[in-house]
Amino acid sequence: MSRRARVVVALSVLLMMLSSLGAVSAQTLKVTAEAWYYNKYKLEEAAARFQEDHPGVEFEWSKAGDFEVAPLMLAWSRDRYVADIAIVASPSEAVAFQARGLLHDFEDVLVGKYAKENWLEGFLEQCTMDGKVYAIPTDAEVMTLVGRRDFAAEAGLTDADGYIIPPKDFDELYEYLQKLTVKDETGRTVRYGMTVNWSPEYMCYAYFSGIQAMRGTIYDDEGNLDFSSPEAVELLRFWQRGVDEGLISTSSLVEHSGPRNDMQSGLACILWEDHARVIEIGHVVGPENMQIVPIPGSEENGTVSYTMSLMIPTSAEHPELAKQFVLEQLNAEWFAHDLMDRWGKLLGLKEHVEAKMDDPIWKTVFQLADNSVGLPKTVDHAKMVDIMTAEIHNMLKMQQTPEETLARIREQIAPLNLEPLG
Repeated sequence: MSRRARVVVALSVLLMMLSSLGAVSAQTLKVTAEAWYYNKYKLEEAAARFQEDHPGVEFEWSKAGDFEVAPLMLAWSRDRYVADIAIVASPSEAVAFQARGLLHDFEDVLVGKYAKENWLEGFLEQCTMDGKVYAIPTDAEVMTLVGRRDFAAEAGLTDADGYIIPPKDFDELYEYLQKLTVKDETGRTVRYGMTVNWSPEYMCYAYFSGIQAMRGTIYDDEGNLDFSSPEAVELLRFWQRGVDEGLISTSSLVEHSGPRNDMQSGLACILWEDHARVIEIGHVVGPENMQIVPIPGSEENGTVSYTMSLMIPTSAEHPELAKQFVLEQLNAEWFAHDLMDRWGKLLGLKEHVEAKMDDPIWKTVFQLADNSVGLPKTVDHAKMVDIMTAEIHNMLKMQQTPEETLARIREQIAPLNLEPLG
């Protein structure tokens, strides 16, 4: 072999070795999330910022279907490397992953500024299973009423400063709906006093937020989820009567975004859903026209909050790097405030909300979030939601009474495993 040939071979081998070393040292974080998440959360900007501090890290994105749990469960159970970070499912569903030993916990990184006491307790508690934090809260919401100040002013329901006077109880709230509802000369409703999100996505949160506000607990006297108390009957009567008298819109029975659309188009005056809508709708109708109105009783008794889960599977190839990205960027101040300003979404660290306490909206949201409870994490949560949705929808279609509705729910959930986990 000539000297030149030997040099060429040596250089080729060296280049191959360097290429091999680069391939080994390169780290690609795989992230999967529900498709809508990419439209609202600046994940790619977060990745770019992370790369500045961690040169050589690459990102691979994939989209999961809405509430897509079963395919991930199957893949992770077979130890398939699908993602380093998965942003999908509620803690009630995430508990199933943890029960099968498929999740890394975050205990080792919840120190210093990320220590547990620095998170909104209601959100972090929902991500805690068997005493350890196995998910980080994201897309965290508090159930409340959101009101149109301009419509309320027309109905004489505002104070001297133009703010809606919170109704003291459900009887007074019903009077508000009567004053806010507008009907034409034929009796057809052209503007509803209220719109409630009764879609499968929100059904249990809407129901139990009312129960919590009324009773100070979502459980009955025997410690079971409450589908039997006088307050449960009162809540369903309130809803059914409102629908029957044309005071409450039923748009959510056919479209989960119906209530939001009702508010944005001026078809409704008060929305019963999550707090984030106050910001989102404000971008359309003007933030000066929007206000958080606590569910009657919730300022004292609390409301229901919920969150999506940001999880790291045990099949992840870069779990420690994934934890760094989650805390350094997906819980950074810029990331949190961007979400709050554009969409009204919350993460979980208290400091992000405390920085905006001069805004009446965020002051109220902080107080409600700090006095909120999460639904218990159970094996058959999804089945319970299906039953609740079907029966309450039947009631809202005037096919059965509130008492019959609750009885049918109790009968059908009796065989389910609704024992709290974690």
